[in-house]
Amino acid sequence: MTCEFVFLPVSNADSMIIYPNGGSAVVIDLHKIPTLLKWFQNKKETNISRLYITHEHRDHFPSLEDLVTFLDNWLKSGKVGSICLPYQVYQQAKKKVDSDRAANKRLEDALDQLRRWEKKSIINFIEVTRGSNPYSQDFLEIHVLHPGLLYAQEHLASIKGRGNEISVVLRVTYGNFAAVLLADIEGAGLKDCVDICKPHELNANLLKIPHHGAWPNNGDDLKQLLEAIDAEIAVLSVGSTNNYGHVVPDLFDLLLHLKNDTSKRLKKFACTEVTRTCVKSAIERSAMKKSGLDKQKFCAGEITIIAETSGEWQLKTQTVHEDIISSLPRAACQGKADLGIISP
Repeated sequence: MTCEFVFLPVSNADSMIIYPNGGSAVVIDLHKIPTLLKWFQNKKETNISRLYITHEHRDHFPSLEDLVTFLDNWLKSGKVGSICLPYQVYQQAKKKVDSDRAANKRLEDALDQLRRWEKKSIINFIEVTRGSNPYSQDFLEIHVLHPGLLYAQEHLASIKGRGNEISVVLRVTYGNFAAVLLADIEGAGLKDCVDICKPHELNANLLKIPHHGAWPNNGDDLKQLLEAIDAEIAVLSVGSTNNYGHVVPDLFDLLLHLKNDTSKRLKKFACTEVTRTCVKSAIERSAMKKSGLDKQKFCAGEITIIAETSGEWQLKTQTVHEDIISSLPRAACQGKADLGIISP
């Protein structure tokens, strides 16, 4: 028995599919919906048993209006079991509509449609916080590690913005194989995740690196978290042309440190797209400020981890990955990147 963990190449954003052999798919985040639809068409799969939206930022969530458009089309020939919306997103949208109906007519229509689907039991809508609404399908289990309920409520009550801090962090197990998916966790949320999670919850074979290769102000907490996860393979969903300086050299430096540490298990890390750190020198990057490369270029492209219940896994990439890496003048995963100057 196997389960595919698929990271779609959606630039500096996230869209992921978990697809157990003989089962139905779980989707995590929605960016570049056409790319997601193409994957499902190729698989001839029409059932999404659960959809997680880790947080409200547009590189993970298309908006409630666009989500309804996607679901309207999907439900013509497919099914959706349950959707985990970002914490309190419906409530906040309802307040926005009530404040100015004329200006938010499309949003009001979207909320009405969501309620109709709920009333008719077409889709079940749930919010997820630590310990709530676990998912199970044969050998596959998904649990929420972060945010805790009170942390999420306190954050929303006292802080505007900084949505990454309440990103939903998931632990996914398939028999003896485990993955920890860190969404865009950073800042106070990252520290809270480190504090609240038990060692056995974190240890995993597969790690999804948070926030597309960013480096948080509390980098020591990220280092502590990645060391606790002690993954065998790490995946970065990144975009060649991003204007955030991703992948930040500090992040690659940490991954190389873990890879070269014989007491750690990291064997490999892979990026969906080539980023400037693997192409440009530190001096060149400094002159670029935070701008990315001129054109998109796949590194691994679509990344699939094929996991077995035994805990064994294999990597499948859309590109001939080793050839791409060999063509890069400063491939970070080969230790060739110029990491001497921190990107601005």
